Amino acid sequence: MVHLAMNSPMAPLRTLLWCIATLAIAVLAGATARAANVGISRMETTFHRGSDRFLRAAIDGFDYGREGWSVKPQVDKPQSAILVFKEPALCARLKTSLAFLSGQSGAYFQEFALSVTSDANPTFQSEWVTLQPWLSYSTGTKLEMLPLGHLRSVGKAYMTAFVVESLVKPEPITALRIEVFPARSDGDSAEGFVGGNSDHDFLLTEVRVQSFEMDSSNVALGAPARASHALWGNFRAEFLTDGLPSTFSHPRDPSLGEQFFFEIDFGKVRPLDHLSLRGRSDGIVPERLSNLQIELYEEPPDADTPPVWTATYRGDGSYPPIGSVEVLRAASGHGDFRARYIRLSSRSPISYSPQLAEVEAYEPLVPRTLEARADKARLPPDGPFHFEAGTRWFSIALSGPEKVLPQNLPLRWRIAGFHPSWQPARRDGVAEGPCPPPGDYFFEAQIAHSDGEWNEGVLRIPLRVDRFWWESPVSQTLGGLFLLGTAAISIRYFARRRLQARLVELESRRALDEERARIARDMHDVVGARLTQLGVLHEIFSRKHALPPDATESLARLSSTAREAIAALDEVVWAVNPRNDTLANLADYLCFCAGDYLQPLGIPCRLDVPADWPEIQVRAQTRHEVLLAFKEALQNIAKHAQATEVRLTLRNLNQSLLIQLDDNGMGIPREQSGMGKDGLLNMR
Repeated sequence: MVHLAMNSPMAPLRTLLWCIATLAIAVLAGATARAANVGISRMETTFHRGSDRFLRAAIDGFDYGREGWSVKPQVDKPQSAILVFKEPALCARLKTSLAFLSGQSGAYFQEFALSVTSDANPTFQSEWVTLQPWLSYSTGTKLEMLPLGHLRSVGKAYMTAFVVESLVKPEPITALRIEVFPARSDGDSAEGFVGGNSDHDFLLTEVRVQSFEMDSSNVALGAPARASHALWGNFRAEFLTDGLPSTFSHPRDPSLGEQFFFEIDFGKVRPLDHLSLRGRSDGIVPERLSNLQIELYEEPPDADTPPVWTATYRGDGSYPPIGSVEVLRAASGHGDFRARYIRLSSRSPISYSPQLAEVEAYEPLVPRTLEARADKARLPPDGPFHFEAGTRWFSIALSGPEKVLPQNLPLRWRIAGFHPSWQPARRDGVAEGPCPPPGDYFFEAQIAHSDGEWNEGVLRIPLRVDRFWWESPVSQTLGGLFLLGTAAISIRYFARRRLQARLVELESRRALDEERARIARDMHDVVGARLTQLGVLHEIFSRKHALPPDATESLARLSSTAREAIAALDEVVWAVNPRNDTLANLADYLCFCAGDYLQPLGIPCRLDVPADWPEIQVRAQTRHEVLLAFKEALQNIAKHAQATEVRLTLRNLNQSLLIQLDDNGMGIPREQSGMGKDGLLNMR
């Protein structure tokens, strides 16, 4: 509490003293926040002397020292006056200036209190809430704080002014009440008077009210507080709700333990988002804030009233760091997190516990939407939001809930289901961004309290982004079915075409095979028969006729050539015949050729051949080329290797035919060149 006191009996200095005091009061009171004058429409009193013109003079905004509110001769009874506001005041602090400029010594209140109401039609019977002075100033006298929010003037002055600043609840205020109580100048309130002049009267010449903008969402700010027992020194229980972390309070008796408690009245039952506790900011004995018991009540606490929520704060005996703020939410305790009353006691063994600087309470705050747009299209602000297909940009204007709150509380938003991180809203509260992909989401928004803590509850509005018709599940299903049908028809068509082509190919192959079989038969039956006949005729001719040696040798060569031609013809017939177009037939023929070639040379041939072969077709050209290479290998063994044994291995390995000839000979000389020396090249 701050006081300005000035005493002077000299009448010529009255005006100068008043101006200096008023200037000092204005500087001190207006240095912290911007104030707005509250218009007063009328003034009603329980009693006043004179006409209603005197009451109007007390609220006309002009300092004139001869007219105002006076109650003579009813100076030994409590008196009250109501100041009805022209418009409800939404504020966090209220400053009331009371001027007593009559020039009479002591013509001011002895003891008084201020209270406010939110009643739409204020009367003396309305529900009034007593204001707890936060700061008080006076000129010529000193204002002392009394219990229950009362103030008493001490000292004598010719002219004086009282200025009282009070924290108010965040509700619209429609009227201010001034209650004046009889009191004795020596401090004994029994059989006293309302004023201090020679007539025991007062003359209130001017009343002015100013409101300060709301700068906190703390609903405990300015709330009435009391202590169960006496407090240390000049400490007051209201220090816990005065909004000043530099003030603190604790019990006077160090040994009360759990018997002592602080109690705060929020004025009505309020749902809570969180509580914030602040310890002593200078760091002296911080351990007094441990083992704190917190109880919330909806009814006035007594022995038979159970709390609706309880919690033990730092029950392990620890204490918070100096200057920190401890936040408690519903999950910090047990029960329903709502209350009108809060009690704080301590089980700590540390003396003078609990020691608290500030208790803050915050109601749930959920932002509201003012306007919503998807590109240029307006949407219902309350949702659900429906974005048409092709929407590129959206903007949603957000605001705090419809209650008295500080301006520009931080807002943030996100689209749940698309991007999990929070995005800060613009300074004007607009959430904007590119449209998410088609799908179903939730637009979420959250507001922060004046202490920087984000409200636990969020605004949650369904949001749907449409697809183009070709992107819808039905269209995609129909499109998929159409594609599948088209693919099936195409596959069937091409399969039929392929089958037809295959049939044509098979027919052609069958015709070709028949032609090959016919050629093979003709070659075997005609050409083979003629060659065989040629050999037989040679033998008959050589037996019937005696020939010279040269003729006999020529006929022998002719006979050998005929036999070789027959053998070559057999190979051609084997290669041409389509019945031999199998892997098994090729293997059998290679084994036959090896034995037929090596046996006359006296070289045994061992066979390592599987008994069964897979059904694999081998073209005639391939069989013929394999046979030529195989015979070249046999010829090299016979000519160059000087082998006495040969081993033939045949294997079907991963769709490949392995033909391996091993001999025990000396191999092929490195230098093989000249006519008839191209066997290896031909094999490759």
